[in-house]
Amino acid sequence: MVFVAACGRREAPVEQPTLDATRLNQTAVSLVTLDFTATQTHIPTDTPTPSQTSTPIATIDRTRPPISTPTREVACNLAAAGVPLDITIPDDTKLAPGTPFSKTWRLKNVGACTWTRQYAVTFFSGNSLGARYTQKLQQPVNPGDMVDITVDMVAPQNIGLYQSNWMLSDPDGELFGIGPHGDAPFWVRIEVVQMVTDTPQPTPTFTPTPVVFITGEAELQTGNTLDLDTATLNPTNGLTADLNYALGGTPTHLLTPLNSTLLALFDDTEPTLVDCANANLNDQPIGFNDVPTGAYFCYRTSDELLGWLLIEGFNAGRLSVSFLTWATP
Repeated sequence: MVFVAACGRREAPVEQPTLDATRLNQTAVSLVTLDFTATQTHIPTDTPTPSQTSTPIATIDRTRPPISTPTREVACNLAAAGVPLDITIPDDTKLAPGTPFSKTWRLKNVGACTWTRQYAVTFFSGNSLGARYTQKLQQPVNPGDMVDITVDMVAPQNIGLYQSNWMLSDPDGELFGIGPHGDAPFWVRIEVVQMVTDTPQPTPTFTPTPVVFITGEAELQTGNTLDLDTATLNPTNGLTADLNYALGGTPTHLLTPLNSTLLALFDDTEPTLVDCANANLNDQPIGFNDVPTGAYFCYRTSDELLGWLLIEGFNAGRLSVSFLTWATP
């Protein structure tokens, strides 16, 4: 049996499978991928929350408002040159010595206030040419209106070029004029020349009437001063005062000339210009105990104008006087 077993049918040999390298590689890659995936923690994907609906914002009106130009405030007192400014006596008019003339300016009220009759045309600088320093307006002038202002003057006796500058003044005495800022004066400019005629003329035998520069009245209390050139009692500028009055001393009444003013007692008749020109004027005070009512005094002012002063009376500590100043020195 042993031999029979040994001599039994031999089994066919088993065929060894052949390995495909490409498939092995694909299998390896697949296994690695599955292994990696199995080791990862699952991260849930957030479900997106719908965004909140915003409330619409009203549109802002960005239209810029129109730019308004501020209204310039117009000054109360302001003048402008009229058209034309010089109605009479244009600049550099030639005149003979001592010739009287009238200068007229045309001005326009470009301020916000009416020029009442308390407004005045006032001498500012230069040569006054024998005119009164201050003259009230003859009529009111409303804003926007024009007015012709006339001042009577006299050409000086000496040959030369003369300019007289003038401005306006309000009831408070504040000066104003023309120009952008209302601070420029208006003026008259003349040339005094010796007039020559072809045929010599005989010298007139008549005596012309002297031109009156200013007249006035005043009641003087002790310590008062008086400007005889402008008819001003107690002038602000003490250098323009011509006389000082003192009461209660020795003598009782005392008139003292000031600022180179000259004074002299005349008599009880009204003096003429020639009388005062020939009077023995000096700068010495004149005193009296009894008031010489009706007495005249001659004077030459600080502006070298001649005139007379009359004592009208005395009452309640006040010395009443009247006076006249001529335009011709």
